[in-house]
Parts: sequence; C-alpha cells; structure tokens
Amino acid sequence: MDAEKLFVNTLRDLERRTAATDEYEVLMSAALLRKLLLDKEPLMDKVKRRHRLDVRFHINGVSPYERLIYEDKPVFWVIEDALDPQSPIASAPFYATRDQFLARHVMCFNGNWFTVRDVIAQLAHIEGAVHSGKPKDERQRALQAAAKFYSRAGLPGAVSQVRLIGRITVRGLSPLRDAVVAAGNTTWASVSTNGQVELREG
Repeated sequence: MDAEKLFVNTLRDLERRTAATDEYEVLMSAALLRKLLLDKEPLMDKVKRRHRLDVRFHINGVSPYERLIYEDKPVFWVIEDALDPQSPIASAPFYATRDQFLARHVMCFNGNWFTVRDVIAQLAHIEGAVHSGKPKDERQRALQAAAKFYSRAGLPGAVSQVRLIGRITVRGLSPLRDAVVAAGNTTWASVSTNGQVELREG
C-alpha cells in the first residue's frame, strides 16, 4: 500500500478508536499515533512532502493556573481535558507544531514530568500497543505507575489520555487527509457522533 493510502486508512482507524470505550481498542491507537508522529520517518512527513501543508495541532497551552501547579511540584497531576482547546476549561489555545504538541506536559508523578510523546511511546512499547515489555528506567517505571494510579470512564489513566491525544491528532491531520483525497482516488470514512460511518471519495 502506498504512503498516501496508508495515511488515509491509518487516520480513519485512529478516528474510530478515539470514539471507542474498550481499553484494548483505545490502547491500540498508540501504535497508530507512533506510526503517524514518532517513527524515524513519520507517515505524516512522507505524505506532507507532496502536499506541502503546514500541519498544526490545536491544543491548549500552559495556563497561569498550570504554571502555579508546576511551581508547587505536585506528587501527582494530570492534564486530562485541559489539553483540548474545545474544553470549557481551555484558557490558552494555540496551533502547535508537531514538536510542540509532542513536548506538551500531560502528567506528573513523583517529580517526573511526562509529555504527549512519553505517553504514546509508553503505551506503544511497554504497555502492548506494539510491544509488551518491562520499563527500562526510572522514568518509565514512574509513568507506568502514574498511568495506573487513576482511571477515567473505565479506562486506565494513560489510555484515557491517549484517546484525547488521538482526537487532537485526527483534527490536526484532517486538512492533509483532505488534500490527499482531493488529489487522488482515495476513499476514507469518518465516524459521526451518532456512530454512522460516512464514506467519501476523492
């Protein structure tokens, strides 16, 4: 499968998983995020070279309240919905580059700060989305502990967080997907809020 078709289908799969409630379904989205954003040659880069779009990810920046939390050095903190600029509590939305998005702090545990990149990599390489293994250092052990320290909507904390990361990624990459579809004969499907699948062709 060529890179553009792989990209469109990967994004479709990710979008479906961001609406899932099953732990395995959501966990496996970390493998898709790794492929899109973190691989040595990320899939989004292969596709972006042809279409030359300035891809940005709409996230919430660090608020004054969050800066106070940083100074307080919490034992445990998690950003949850405050990462999403569409959240009612969003106060500093901006369009981030991929590097800014991946570097955004989303969790703290026992003095260790973790980013979007850390969560994707941990779920992909330690928790089983790509490989199932043991943490190799103190930071990975701390993130594993933090990820299990709390749960939300029946999901372990880090799995719940990666579902939101997936949603933000789908929004950010949608213009690139639309450009691919418009330029070729690629079909993609989106899942609406009522669960219906809509097929589109370009």
